[in-house]
Amino acid sequence: MRETVKADDLFYWPAGHNVKVEADAEIIMFSPQVEHSHVIDHMIEKVRG
Repeated sequence: MRETVKADDLFYWPAGHNVKVEADAEIIMFSPQVEHSHVIDHMIEKVRG
C-alpha cells in the first residue's frame, strides 16, 4: 500500500511501515517513549553505517 501525505496532513504510520521522503520535511511524532527511543536509536545506527 502506498500513501502520500502533504503539508498540514495528520496521518498514522502503523508498526512495520516504510517511509520515503522526497523533499525536506518537519514532522512531529507522538509515540510511547520506550518504543520511540528504540526506533530512533535504530535509525541513527543505520545512518552511521
